[in-house]
Amino acid sequence: MTRISNSEQVLALVRAQLQRMAKRERSDPTAKLRGDTQDAGALSSRGMVEALNAIEGLSDEDFVRGFVRALLTEELGEQVANSPDFLSIVDRTAEAMRSDAEARALLARLRQGN
Repeated sequence: MTRISNSEQVLALVRAQLQRMAKRERSDPTAKLRGDTQDAGALSSRGMVEALNAIEGLSDEDFVRGFVRALLTEELGEQVANSPDFLSIVDRTAEAMRSDAEARALLARLRQGN
């Protein structure tokens, strides 16, 4: 049996969220223009990406770190986000995402606003 580390589990969670966001936009590209409120998670995820993209001079590394931090806070709750080891998890997950070709491609699309 193969062991899956905590960081691999978190990376899988983030990758799944990125894929859901991309799939929603492919299936209904006008949803964000209409301001649909059916899926609050999608809106908060989209709003998170738009807020990060609005920050001038934000490096790609900081974009990924900010995205991961916001997504994990949304998924796991504020209590986990306030734990002492949370930033370490964010950093390791962001690094893993930058190392993963599929996640890197999805992040690049989000960074470009697609």
